[in-house]
Amino acid sequence: MRLTSLAITFLIIVSPFIYISAQETEVAIQDQRLRYYYDNIIDNAVADAAFILSNKGTDFTYTGNVNISDARKLAAEAFFDSVYYSFNAKGNQSLMARVDACIPVLVFLESEGFSLYVLDEYKNINGQNEIKHLWFPVQHYIGEVISDRFVIRYTLENKVYVFDIIEQTLMEGDYSEFRDIIPFFKEKQDFENLRITAIKNSVVEKIMAYMNYYNQWALGKSLSVKLEFPSIEDADWKRALTDEGIMVFTQGFPVLSGKNYKHYALGAARVIRKAPLTGYTYQGVLYYCRTDCAHLQNTVISDIGFNQDSMTYFSNAYEAAASGYFPCPFCRP
Repeated sequence: MRLTSLAITFLIIVSPFIYISAQETEVAIQDQRLRYYYDNIIDNAVADAAFILSNKGTDFTYTGNVNISDARKLAAEAFFDSVYYSFNAKGNQSLMARVDACIPVLVFLESEGFSLYVLDEYKNINGQNEIKHLWFPVQHYIGEVISDRFVIRYTLENKVYVFDIIEQTLMEGDYSEFRDIIPFFKEKQDFENLRITAIKNSVVEKIMAYMNYYNQWALGKSLSVKLEFPSIEDADWKRALTDEGIMVFTQGFPVLSGKNYKHYALGAARVIRKAPLTGYTYQGVLYYCRTDCAHLQNTVISDIGFNQDSMTYFSNAYEAAASGYFPCPFCRP
């Protein structure tokens, strides 16, 4: 057989495979674009809800007397409205229900505790079963028992509630007030480790409990998505659990290929930014301190040997410590 004949035969054989491969590549590209589109919709909706939380809802009512519960409800409404409009589903009950099914869990993190706004089944006033998002009771951030005696309820700040099992007494105050009786509170970083762990475990436990509950009652219904808790990096947890805000978990939006769509919005939802910490290098040592630290203002910056280009900023102590900075011994941030 001539060489040209072989080439023609080869092209005839491989052409369908080349076409299929090109089609699969195009589908993969379009699928990735679709996933990015979903991500942007959710992230933008979270930003809308976070904005309302940060203003405690006062910009959206005729009165400034808005409590956190009302602000939370306004934020949830703003979140879903943003998503509905993005999918052109607002006002279409069927489409809105399909969107709701893909966003089963919202978590509102507040200083004293957290609330779940989740998809659930209930009976309406006519005795009919309906599926919609409902509020679960506020939960607290409870840590493990310390020294077989103290049960600690943490907050998103330095405030703690300490229950003494032996004395049967409840105390509250800044964590530093309990350094003499709780050894783990002597160092700021040890306290932060305990606090973040308690907050994370409390939130994860309730979310997973809900997901297990959801997967049970959703069997046999039109809700075909099985909820799975996503893998979240520790760094994301630390950023998300530092300030009040909102966490959103989404699953099940239609995709073109590959694994089911899953997305979570965490860090971008922080709404109450604490005063940033200042990091700097002084006498060869990396420090971080409060921005109003008297030692920084009066001693460090005024030192002719200090390099102001070494100054940087962190949103919390975890970011500073992770970058190798030590807490200022004067302002004890």
